[in-house]
Amino acid sequence: MKQMKNKLIAGAALASLAFGLVACGDDSSSSALAAGDDTELSSSSNDDASSSSVKAESSSSVAKDESSSSVAKDESSSSVTKDESSSSVAKEESSSSVEEVSSSSAEDVVTAAVFGTDYTTGELRWVINGKKLSEKSVAFFQDSKVIANGSDLYVLERMKADNITKLNSKELEEKGAKAVVWQISLDDNANPVDLAFDGENAWVALQNADSLVRISTKDGKISKSIKTTDFAYEGETSPYVADIELNDGKLYVLMQRYTLDPATWATTYPKGLLAIYDASTGDLKDTVQLLKKNPTAMTFFDGSLYVASQGEYNADYGTDADEERGIEKVNLAEKKSELIVSGKTLGGGIYAFAAEDGIAYAAIYKSYGDVPLAKIDLAAKTASTVEGVADAEGSLAVKGGVVYVGDRSYANEKVFVVKDGKASAVESVEGALAPYSITLL
Repeated sequence: MKQMKNKLIAGAALASLAFGLVACGDDSSSSALAAGDDTELSSSSNDDASSSSVKAESSSSVAKDESSSSVAKDESSSSVTKDESSSSVAKEESSSSVEEVSSSSAEDVVTAAVFGTDYTTGELRWVINGKKLSEKSVAFFQDSKVIANGSDLYVLERMKADNITKLNSKELEEKGAKAVVWQISLDDNANPVDLAFDGENAWVALQNADSLVRISTKDGKISKSIKTTDFAYEGETSPYVADIELNDGKLYVLMQRYTLDPATWATTYPKGLLAIYDASTGDLKDTVQLLKKNPTAMTFFDGSLYVASQGEYNADYGTDADEERGIEKVNLAEKKSELIVSGKTLGGGIYAFAAEDGIAYAAIYKSYGDVPLAKIDLAAKTASTVEGVADAEGSLAVKGGVVYVGDRSYANEKVFVVKDGKASAVESVEGALAPYSITLL
């Protein structure tokens, strides 16, 4: 895989802010979908029915298959067993070996989607049979995120593109870009960052907007909006939502609430905030003040909510191994939380976080290019390092005990599959861009 080398370390570290300030290409407002290098698609038809909050034209061009639906625009991311003096995480004895995965299989199945970028161009590829990256690709905006719901695949083109595209993952290998079902275009600089699915609808986190929106998964129409302006910090218009989760009929919204000086990129972080809404009506039910700054993601386990935080950057644009970041366990009934795994234990702040059945995986952002992968047992409050992954900035995803990790190590970019403590590299293809977002299908 390839990526740009001449990227300033300061810019790279700040690019990891969920604000999405990554270097843009010259034509940052356009992201025409293309199948490979030689198929450009015409624009989709959109019904400008009722939205004053959506752009008049989509910034991506989508050609629909005859069977795909047209889009109508509407309104509208423990204390650990270790020596107390050490900031490194205990290493798993079984996780030290890395091997390349064979690509042979009797039947091709798309098991994961991988968005890659060099911060100038972006592409969607997919993993076949959990072993090999696809030869085909579909072009998207250079800063995009992929999210799966069953076999449905959603691409969130972030700030400066501001689109959401739905694709049928079962048709990707055969049809490429023609697997697109629909695409919607959002407000300029809305910056979609996450989806939370609720039956035939999905809530959308808009990081740089002053609201959340709910869309239909059938056609992308927006049916409801929730204003979040009241939670913005010191003159900002957005509370900078980092992650949203649905649980027991409630929508949990994780807010970073930072302020950013556009001239210097100097960032001020208050403590993070959790807002809780009724998922049906959008009514605000409660808020919880978090312990730590710059929260990045959250997960539910055994009746409790766990929130991961990266904390503030240090002078070298890394994060410190201290008590100012880590994983906090939130008692929603008492509106209190406690730090159960600290940055001192992990060796730094949590850049990315994915969990399943009480086992979490975290990309620990020590400094640019030095982002190891940690495995954490939330109930036992223990952690270990997964060997073989050097720069886990390229995203995490877990399903059925299998973890996919994007390693963006320069000149050695890979997608790893971690199972039973062993990291195995997915077979790549020439010219593929470094992994940036991964979702499992």
